[in-house]
Order: sequence, then C-alpha cells, then structure tokens
Amino acid sequence: MLGVLLVLHGSKIPEWKDVGIKYAEYLSRYFNLVEFGFLEFNKPTLSEALSNLLAKGANKIVVVPLLFATGTHFKRDIPRLLGIDGDEKKIQYMGKEIEIIIADPLGFDEKIGEVLVKRVNETYNKNY
Repeated sequence: MLGVLLVLHGSKIPEWKDVGIKYAEYLSRYFNLVEFGFLEFNKPTLSEALSNLLAKGANKIVVVPLLFATGTHFKRDIPRLLGIDGDEKKIQYMGKEIEIIIADPLGFDEKIGEVLVKRVNETYNKNY
C-alpha cells in the first residue's frame, strides 16, 4: 500500500504544525495513507511520521519534501532520518523490505508563482 510522507523544515514557532496538518488533509483526498514530519524543532519528527506510515501498512512510500530547492536537508538529512543508506532506496521494517522514493523539491512551478502573485496583491491591498 502506498504511503505519502510530507517533509517540512520545522520551526520554533508552533504554528508550523498547522501547515503540515492542512497539507496532509488535502492530500488525504487523493491518497489513503498520508503523514507529515519535521526535520527539526516540531513533532512529529520525520522518523515518527515514517513509523506511523509503516504501522498503518505502507510498503511503498513517496517522500515529498516541502522545500523549494535541493540543499543539505534534501541531500543529506532526509535520507539519514529515514534510514536510507547511500543510493539504496529500501529499508527493513519487521522483516519486510520497504521501498522509499524521495520526490524532488518543489523548485519553480507556475502554480506556486501564481500563489506568490496573489500574496503580493493581498499584502499590498491590505496595506495601501
């Protein structure tokens, strides 16, 4: 069964968790097993979120970093926190081999650009 694991950076500000909750709820319309985890500061951690998916029966997991670009978190931290070693895309869980695929960072996307335009206009109109 496919599991989707959203990865958020995390913050000392508790409201960061609300973003994870909202994106997980949104993706739950399309996928049965969706969890989110944070790289630092907030709970659930990435490892805890992975454990939740595995406990619910996920045997293939697509990891979706909510990051804009490739960097240290993407290249080093996410694989390490998921227990992925090198180019290996599998982990062992209760005697089973679990495939983990990490999606690319968000990068540039015109739909995200449209959201940015909307935010600029909302902010400008609210203040002028």
